[in-house]
Amino acid sequence: MYPAARSPLDKHPAMVLSKGLKRAGTAVLHRVGGYRLARWMHRDRLRILAYHRFNHLEDLEFQCRHLSLHCLPVSLTEAAGFLRSGRPFPNNAVAVTVDDGYRDFLEMAYPVFSAFRIPVTVYVVTDFLDRKVWLWVDQIRYAFLMTRRTALRIQLPAGRGFDFELRTEEQRSLAARSLSDAMKLLDNRERLSLMGQLPERLEVEIPPHPPAASSPLTWQEVRNLAARGVEFGAHTKTHPILSRVSSATDLMKEIVGAKHRIEELLGCATRHFSYPNGGERDISTDAVDMVRQAGYLTAVTMLNGINSCHDDRLLLRRIGVEPGYDRQYFKKCTAALSP
Repeated sequence: MYPAARSPLDKHPAMVLSKGLKRAGTAVLHRVGGYRLARWMHRDRLRILAYHRFNHLEDLEFQCRHLSLHCLPVSLTEAAGFLRSGRPFPNNAVAVTVDDGYRDFLEMAYPVFSAFRIPVTVYVVTDFLDRKVWLWVDQIRYAFLMTRRTALRIQLPAGRGFDFELRTEEQRSLAARSLSDAMKLLDNRERLSLMGQLPERLEVEIPPHPPAASSPLTWQEVRNLAARGVEFGAHTKTHPILSRVSSATDLMKEIVGAKHRIEELLGCATRHFSYPNGGERDISTDAVDMVRQAGYLTAVTMLNGINSCHDDRLLLRRIGVEPGYDRQYFKKCTAALSP
């Protein structure tokens, strides 16, 4: 997904000072062995890293080398065994996960993870891989970047209105992120309706398939990767915010339907699930119940944190990372220090 828009407070003197102190504190931790101490203190907890997109291959190699030296990479299925039994995790266990199913995983990331023998679980949006849809936040970004309009007003069903200036690429990118964030709070049917109106409002044509940079894996590539040990889990059929899906039938299609589609094409059980967006307000009790009924071994959120062997295996916490992250910050994340 796209990073959140920066707040005007980011440039406030107090915020700048706070960030400077955090950077200084991180440097001190590094010098006095604080990461080693933190890893020891949290050695019995499972870290689950959440990636989305891949570039900065040199940085990814650094991250994988760091995991190999300081953590014990395990597959999510291995982690599920500890969660089901309540047995303690191995010291400094870490599981690597990737959301969405973009093709850059195969082209850029898989060779690096494979070279370091790090198991990976990839959660795919099945209609995305079936070429029926492309991810809706990518469509919004595409529409705003391609529009020739210089301004736009959008009124959401809940009554909130947006006035967007679209004269520069930066303004269009910010508008896309702002609208995407607002649409995540809409009822799913309202979101789909607004998505249908967006091309006309922005006077653009959204092609049926995404540009190459946002293209998905093919199912044959998924089969090839699975044969090499990559685990594949479900990330729904179309990537809706599940707490905004009010129909039990639609919820079943997204959660159970995605599972069955992967099983149909891979010929083996789909054990793992990832909630789209994955924040606290994005996951309903009905969604968790449906995941449980579907028979998934684990389900991951984007709630930040680490996991004990006694935690609910269908509400596992993750640590969001990307290859371009600051290297000291990545060390801090894998040491299970709060960001």
